[in-house]
Amino acid sequence: MSKTRFSVIVVALLLSLAFCFPSLAFANPNIITTDQAAQLLNNDNIIVIDTRAEKSYLQGHLPNAVNLTNEMLSEKRGDVVGLVPYNNQLGEKLSNFGLRPDATYIIYSGENIDNPALFLTNATRIAAILYWAGAKDICYMDGGYEKWVDENKPIQAGEFSLPKSDFVIERNKTTVFAFLPFVKWAINHENQIQLVDARNQAQFSGQDTKDKRLARFGHFPGAKWLFVANYMQKEKNYWVIKPKSEIEALLQKADVDINKPIISYCNTGHLASGLWFIGQAEFNTKLVTDYDGSMAEASRVSDVPIVK
Repeated sequence: MSKTRFSVIVVALLLSLAFCFPSLAFANPNIITTDQAAQLLNNDNIIVIDTRAEKSYLQGHLPNAVNLTNEMLSEKRGDVVGLVPYNNQLGEKLSNFGLRPDATYIIYSGENIDNPALFLTNATRIAAILYWAGAKDICYMDGGYEKWVDENKPIQAGEFSLPKSDFVIERNKTTVFAFLPFVKWAINHENQIQLVDARNQAQFSGQDTKDKRLARFGHFPGAKWLFVANYMQKEKNYWVIKPKSEIEALLQKADVDINKPIISYCNTGHLASGLWFIGQAEFNTKLVTDYDGSMAEASRVSDVPIVK
C-alpha cells in the first residue's frame, strides 16, 4: 500500500472515530468572556497569549501575557509559506516561549478593528497549533484586548516572558489539520467530505490575483463559500463571535452541515482556523479540519484542480 493511500485511510478512520465515538476525543477549546478571563488570571497554571503585533503588545497587554504571533509559529517549506513546523521544531519553538502542554491557555487578539476575519483567526490559528501540539485547555477571550480595555481592566506595558520550558509533543491531536493527500482525496469524493472556503468572495472566485503566495487562483471544485468574517459581530470598537443560532443560520445558508466532515481552507490555513474553532467551541464537533498550507500549497500542485 502506498504511503499516500495509507495516510488517507488513517485520516478518514480518525474522522469516523471522532464522529461515532466523541468520548474518545480530547476536550474542546472554548470561548470565555473578559470577566471569566480576569477571574482565571490568579491561577498559577494560566498562560496568557497575546496574538497582536509586537508594537501593539508592547504598548499594553493583559498582565503577564506572552506575545506570540502566527509568524512566530509558522515556517516556509519550499515555495509554501505559513506551514505549521514539524513536531521537533514546533516543540522547540513552544519551549522557547515557556509554554507547557498541561497549562490552561487564555488566547486573545485585537487591533484589527476593520478586519473581523483577522480579529478572530489571529487567535484561533494559535489555538489550533497549540491544540495540535497537545495543549489540553485552551480558551479564546471573546472581544479581545479592546473589550478588556473598554472595561477598565488592568493592563501591563512592555515585554513579559516565561522561563524556557520543555514542551514535548507526545502525539498530535488528529482532528485539527488536514494535509494534501487527504485534501486530494476529498476533492475526488465531494459527496463524502465538505470543502469550505473561508476567504472573501473575490479570492474564492479567482478575481483577486494579488496574493503572490499562490500560483493559481480560484477554489476547489464543489467547494462551498463561507467567509470567516461572517462569524463576527461588532460591539463598540471590538468584535465578538455571533450567537450560535446566527452561526447555524449562516451554515445553513451556505449549505454546510457542521455535523458532517469538513475541510476548511483559505490561502495558508490561517483564516481556515476560524471554522475549525467554531466547530469545536460552539458545536462540540471534531469533524472540522484546517487545511495546513491551503491554496498556497494546492495551487502549486499540478494534479489538484482549481476552478473559477
